[in-house]
Amino acid sequence: MSTSIDERTADPLPPLPPGSLRLIDLPQLTRDYLDSVQIRLNRVTGNLVPGDEGTFSVRVTNGAVRLTSWTLHLFSSDADVATIKAEPGLVITYRLTGDRDTPPVEPGSTHDELFAFFLQDTTSEPNNVLEPDEVRDLRFSYVAEGVGDAVFTAHLHGTVDVDSLFPRGNGADATGDVTVRRPPSNPN
Repeated sequence: MSTSIDERTADPLPPLPPGSLRLIDLPQLTRDYLDSVQIRLNRVTGNLVPGDEGTFSVRVTNGAVRLTSWTLHLFSSDADVATIKAEPGLVITYRLTGDRDTPPVEPGSTHDELFAFFLQDTTSEPNNVLEPDEVRDLRFSYVAEGVGDAVFTAHLHGTVDVDSLFPRGNGADATGDVTVRRPPSNPN
């Protein structure tokens, strides 16, 4: 009995279509995405005296990737001049750390640093999901504590929704033909 194997060479892989990426491109693409997320802090109430309250606006513009569990990290550069006020409300919960399990701060309390958490598991806005290219405009309160200059800073913490970035699927099937022949008849 003899066995023969017919090895056929596969066609070379075609070039990647336009817009495709290679795994080696991921670090640069990640840097590009992070640079595309925009945080703007503006409309800060001015001309206050100690004890007055003011507000500032933050505009978050997401890039091309869906983010989940996002929070806004807020700072005052000098708590002796201005502190951020944890306004009571139903949509934003303020905490001292970026951990959702940290207890919320007391409504109305003031701090030099706060994390703003948004509603989770809901379609109501603002929630903790930022869709690609979504824009959120938010307003925060502060208290003028003393004479001087301070700077408010805001930046985003979030988790890339990997399933939307790399959807699961079976991919393309590879095929190979096989033919099984009858054994030769035995003349005995």
